[in-house]
Amino acid sequence: MIRSEESDAAAREMFGAMAGKELKAEFGTPEYEEEIRDISPLLWINEDSVPTLLAYGKYDKIQPYEGSRRLLKALEDNKVPHDYYLCEHSGHGLQNDNQIYGAYMRKIPEYLDTYMPVK
Repeated sequence: MIRSEESDAAAREMFGAMAGKELKAEFGTPEYEEEIRDISPLLWINEDSVPTLLAYGKYDKIQPYEGSRRLLKALEDNKVPHDYYLCEHSGHGLQNDNQIYGAYMRKIPEYLDTYMPVK
């Protein structure tokens, strides 16, 4: 994704609305990360994070692919159990990779049985 002043302004407005406050810090700075901490799963990952199942579309315009790579790296760095499904031909809806999407959907009950078993 190519960043521009326009895309940064749009992101700042959207993330500010999600966070419920005006974002003032410059993108990529520690101050910016602190401003968005409440809405950023990436910034909450540590060695105690719950096992995570992720599926991303490579052409996602809502949560760009590169963000998923950062999230994946944080999970790996913190040794959090996880599974990652990349839909190479899809956007946010995972609509163009039926086999991968199906594998992801079949993994959900496995995660629930493993990490949240019903007794």
